[in-house]
Amino acid sequence: MAGLTRAINIVTSKNRAFPNWPTPYMPSESWPFYGSHNYAQASTDNVNLPGFLDFGSVGSSISLYAYDSDNAQFMYNGQGTTQTAGSWNSGFSPGDGAAAYDQWSAFYMDRVDNKLYVMVIDTSTDPDTYRMMTIDKDGTTAFVTAAYQVTNTALNNMKFSFDSTPLLYRVGMVDGTGNFRMDRFRANTPNDNNTAPYDGVRLEINTSSGTVNSISANTMVETTDGLIPNNIFIGNSSFSPGCVMGPTDNGIIGSPIYSSNTSYQGQPYGILGNMNTGQINQNVAFGNNCPFYGWTSGFKPIPWLGSYLFHPVGSGYVSGMNNFSRTDIHAFLDELAVWYGLL
Repeated sequence: MAGLTRAINIVTSKNRAFPNWPTPYMPSESWPFYGSHNYAQASTDNVNLPGFLDFGSVGSSISLYAYDSDNAQFMYNGQGTTQTAGSWNSGFSPGDGAAAYDQWSAFYMDRVDNKLYVMVIDTSTDPDTYRMMTIDKDGTTAFVTAAYQVTNTALNNMKFSFDSTPLLYRVGMVDGTGNFRMDRFRANTPNDNNTAPYDGVRLEINTSSGTVNSISANTMVETTDGLIPNNIFIGNSSFSPGCVMGPTDNGIIGSPIYSSNTSYQGQPYGILGNMNTGQINQNVAFGNNCPFYGWTSGFKPIPWLGSYLFHPVGSGYVSGMNNFSRTDIHAFLDELAVWYGLL
C-alpha cells in the first residue's frame, strides 16, 4: 500500500490474513520481576510492572493501582521488600511534589532516562491544572514543567483509572528525547469543551531545558496541530477513543480495550484509526491469538521501558502474557490498518 512503512511481517496483499498478535516481549534485563506472574485485579491489588533498569539488582518492580487515581504507588526489590528511599517511603503519591495535586493522569517509564514520568492533576481548579513530574529509583522527585491550567474542558478529569484517558508518548517514539504528547480526540476546540462534533485537542509537553517544536522549556501547551486534518470533525456523543497506542510512522493509532471471552484468550476489540485522514473507528475486532485476556471491566496499555504493558482498569482483571515491544505493536497496528483499508 502506498505510504506504508515496510517492516518485518507486514502483509499487504489482497489475500492477507487477519493479523495475529505479535509475540510477547520479555527482555532479560527486566524479566522476571516481583509480581510478573500477572494475575491481578485492579480494585484489590497494585498491579506490578518492571522496575528501573538501573535499580542495582534484578527483579525490582513498581506497582500501579488503577481502581482509584489518587492511591499511592510502591516500589519493591526482587524479593518483594517495599522500598523506602525518598518519596517511595510509605508510597509515592500525587501530592509528593506539591500538595495541591490530587490525581494521577498518566505514566511513562523511560528506559533511557531511568525515570518514571507522571502527569498529575490539581482538580481544585476549574478547568483542571496539569503538571508533569518525575521520580527515580532513589525516590527523588522533580517537577519538569510549570503548572498549566487547561482551557478546553474536555481535558478535565483525565484520571489514570479511566480507559478514556489518553496515553503519554514521546514525539518520534524514542526514549530519552523529544516532547511528550497526550492526544484527546473527544474534544471540540471551537467550543473548548467535549460536545460533538469533535476535532480533538493535544497537550504538548516540553520537559527539556530548551525550546522544542516551538514549545518553551519546561512548559506545556494546547494545540490541534497534527492531530487530525484541519476542518475535519469526527464522531457523535458516543465517540470516545482514549487510551490509544501509537501513532505509528504511518499515523495509525489504536488499542484493544476489552476482551469478549471471560475464561481464556478471546478476541479483543477496541479502537483503530488513521490520524492522517481522521478516520477513527470504535469496537473494531483487534487481531487473532491475543496472548492475554481481561474480564469484569476493561484494560489499557501503559508505555513502559520501550514496550506496552496492558493493565486492568476499574474492577477488571488482566492475565496472561501482556507485554509487547513498541516496535512490534506499531507493526501490528499497521497490519490491522492495511487489513481494514485504513492504509
